[in-house]
Amino acid sequence: MLTIIWAALAARRAQATAVLLLALLASAAAAAAPSYTAAAGQALWRYELSTAPPNELLVRLAEPVEYPGMPGDPSRSVFAGEVRGLTPAGFDVVLGAQSGGVAAGRAGTVTSNLTYRAGICERVAVTGACPRAIPRGQVPEVMVSTHTAERLGVAVGDQFTFGKVPVRVVGVYQPLDVKDPFWLGAEFIRPPAADSPSGPIPGSAEDSIFTAESAPLVDDEVILSRSTADLYATERLLDGRSVADLQATLAVLKRDGGRAGYGAGTSLPSLLDRVTLQRGQLADGVALGAGLLVLLCWLVLFVAVGSAADQRRPEQGLLLLRGVQRRRLWALAIGEHAVPVLVAIPLGCLAGLGAATLLAAHTLPAHADVTVDRTTIGFATIGAVGALAAVLLAQARMMSAPVVDLLRRVPARVRGWRATIGDVVAVSIAVAAVVQLRSGGSPSGLALVAPIAGALAAGVLLARVAMLAGAAVGAALLARGRTAVGLALVQVARQPRFRPLIALLTVAVAMLAFTVATSEVASAAYRDRAVVEVGAPRVVEVDATSRSHLLTAVRAVDPEGRFAMAAVVSGSSAASSTPLLAVDSGRLATVAASHPAYGTPLADIARDIHPPAPGTPVRLRGRQLIMALSADFDAEIFGAYRVRLAITISGRSGTRVVLARPDIGPGRNNYDLQVPECAQECRLVKIEIDAPVVERPLKVQFEELRTADADGRGESVVLTGAQFADLQRWRLLDTDDTSLSVASGAKAALVLDVSEGRRARPAGVAVLDSPFPLPGYLTRSKGTMLGGLHPYDGVDGTPSNGWVRGLVDRLPRLGGAGLIVDLEYADRLAVASQNGSEEVWLARSAPPDILDRLRAQGLVVRSDRTITQVRQGFDRQGAALALRFNVFAALAGVLIGAAGMVATASADHRARVAMLVDLRRQGLPPRTVRGGYGWPVVFAVGSGALVTLMIWPLTRGGQRLFSDGRSPVPLPEWPDVGRLLLFAVPAVILFALTALVLGRIVAASVRRRSGR
Repeated sequence: MLTIIWAALAARRAQATAVLLLALLASAAAAAAPSYTAAAGQALWRYELSTAPPNELLVRLAEPVEYPGMPGDPSRSVFAGEVRGLTPAGFDVVLGAQSGGVAAGRAGTVTSNLTYRAGICERVAVTGACPRAIPRGQVPEVMVSTHTAERLGVAVGDQFTFGKVPVRVVGVYQPLDVKDPFWLGAEFIRPPAADSPSGPIPGSAEDSIFTAESAPLVDDEVILSRSTADLYATERLLDGRSVADLQATLAVLKRDGGRAGYGAGTSLPSLLDRVTLQRGQLADGVALGAGLLVLLCWLVLFVAVGSAADQRRPEQGLLLLRGVQRRRLWALAIGEHAVPVLVAIPLGCLAGLGAATLLAAHTLPAHADVTVDRTTIGFATIGAVGALAAVLLAQARMMSAPVVDLLRRVPARVRGWRATIGDVVAVSIAVAAVVQLRSGGSPSGLALVAPIAGALAAGVLLARVAMLAGAAVGAALLARGRTAVGLALVQVARQPRFRPLIALLTVAVAMLAFTVATSEVASAAYRDRAVVEVGAPRVVEVDATSRSHLLTAVRAVDPEGRFAMAAVVSGSSAASSTPLLAVDSGRLATVAASHPAYGTPLADIARDIHPPAPGTPVRLRGRQLIMALSADFDAEIFGAYRVRLAITISGRSGTRVVLARPDIGPGRNNYDLQVPECAQECRLVKIEIDAPVVERPLKVQFEELRTADADGRGESVVLTGAQFADLQRWRLLDTDDTSLSVASGAKAALVLDVSEGRRARPAGVAVLDSPFPLPGYLTRSKGTMLGGLHPYDGVDGTPSNGWVRGLVDRLPRLGGAGLIVDLEYADRLAVASQNGSEEVWLARSAPPDILDRLRAQGLVVRSDRTITQVRQGFDRQGAALALRFNVFAALAGVLIGAAGMVATASADHRARVAMLVDLRRQGLPPRTVRGGYGWPVVFAVGSGALVTLMIWPLTRGGQRLFSDGRSPVPLPEWPDVGRLLLFAVPAVILFALTALVLGRIVAASVRRRSGR
């Protein structure tokens, strides 16, 4: 039998080579999937490590009690030994110790930490030297930052005190890379306070003061320190372990650390959850693409081997007539094709490794090694064995056919249920997959392969339709004398092997179009989401002393409003609350990035949320306020219940409530309030009368408000009695138990009447310098109608109601849920300090030195992100990497389709040439000798386009585009046709050229054999 197998391989070298190559492709595709998935998972882990905040990379253990003595190296302590026993593999451990206190130098004091931290000297540039261990009785050595040295007024060689301990400065340091996780964000290098001078060197006066490895004191009791151990996650953490194993290890670490009293504070599980999610999405997506390639390879083998088997039907029939048993024929078939399949397994592993390496080098966000392991070999074996199964399945019909059918030149048509069972199975699987996909939830199981299953089922059905239509149209054309086209269609329709070829090409075209369409939609979705979530081409998060400071600073940087806008984002994205976006509305349309998803032009929003103010702000300048008022109440009845005057002011340093001294008494008096923050300028927010219990009605007349210097000189009238009496300037804070009126008589005043009873909050008036309720645009998802009032928390966190001037689908930065208002008006209504994230939105035209300009205005830059950066972040997630692999697989599928055409034509070549030679000798015109291979391409291209249009609306909603599964912007319903044609047209041209070359080969063979 072995001799016969080798003879069969030698006799059918072309077919053996085709089986080898296609099995090799199937094996390589199957091997590339786990190799690429493992490499991409490693790259995702490295990328997430590089972009994660420090708290997600750290597990901190700390001694529960403080011990006397300077912070020093705990490496030889019991604590360090227990930490080493608790630390899992893959963590870098940094030991340290610290003590909090106040450092005092000749120029000032600063609250900071005296810290020992292993490895500090390698991460700083030092003027002077790093601290050294010193013997007992000498002054300990320390190293301070540039900012701390400036605040304390010390230099190298000087001394200062930390608590009660004198220390000597031996070095002044600057961090080399403040973004290094070693610094734990802002724990050791503190950000400067808002409105304080800042320069190019990161940090502030509160930076940690670093001490030496050991510094014994004469009296250790004067200072207490606590040892710490920081466990940093590294790239080695996942070596040889799954994320699930690591999560279990972390749980054990937290448990054991808690038992030892060290705790184990960490946010690392959130990072692991994110990596787990992305790896799962990556694996599913890559499996989909690799499955498509393997399926196409199996289909090509099925078509090619089936076509070749049809040509050997007479040979098979003669062998059976001579008494050869069918089991021996099966053994020959298995042996003949098992040899190239076995050879394909190791070659497929190498080819898959090469493809995965090439793809990883061009698609992954970080470097990752591509290796071959048992999983790779196993998948390659599955791909090759499946190829063998496809080969044997293609020959099953011939092996089981009666001898009389084997001796026919044209195979008998399969009729009855056997003819449709394959179609029924394909359609059933496709329907089940689509139903599961559209049932909701995260795609899994059959839902993941819904596009492929749908394309295959539709391709099989349309191929059947193509065969029937080709037969009918071909016969009609032959009857009309159109021999060339009619004969080609009849040839295609009469040969069953063309039906799987048409289905194969249909699936290749449809999946290329579908995959490219998904990739194009994903690219647009990434861009749209980045635009909406960021809000502007560039957004800088800053710290300001107040909202007023933020507005003033940004307007000073960009007086004309061409490229910068102040904004405050506050609130929660929870369904029960309403996130708030407060913007400098006059700049919104110029600076913010517009998007059709908003549903309303930004210019209209900006105009409607900033109507003319009902009044002007009351500006104050001076260190002292003097309020002249008259109070009418019975002091004896009030008894111990105090009546106090409170004035709320808002300045550059924030919003503050100032109480007057003494308490309000009956009659007319002047009440002084100290307001040092108003020395430059501040704004009057509200005037309140704080009386928790009112025993009898209380009446207060506000007659005059003056400002003065701290010593009472330089008085200036801010509000006269007549101005107080203008009711258009004031808004009553509590309309239930208080009322406003104007004093009658010669002296005008504003009169506040307070009813008797207990009061939960003070009574008073606010300056009406802003529209109230505050007008805003609300997203439709919140359900409040146009013109209604919607509850929200203001920029100061105070519950309030906004007047809905307009409804939008989405808002910049907030997405599908939120409220946008004018920042200046919102600040005027605020009665407390800032709440939320302070930001500066920048247009593309912002100057390169914009951050330096913002710092010069006293703003502290915390973070800086752009639409491009966020867009690139989406493109580096697991779902995006899987999409790129699928595009690669779809392009490879086109090549496999072309290979299927060649394989089918090779198997069919001899019989087709013989038939055409006979017809040519009977007078068939030369122009009709074209082979007919172009018609399967025509059918397949049309079917592929139709299949794409069919499966796209059914399955597009189930494609994973984002790792977190959400987007504030609706996904595009259809891809860009131009980008789609950019990929589809070359594929069609490849198929057409292949058909043309095959036709010319047939024509040349006919001419050579017929002599015509």
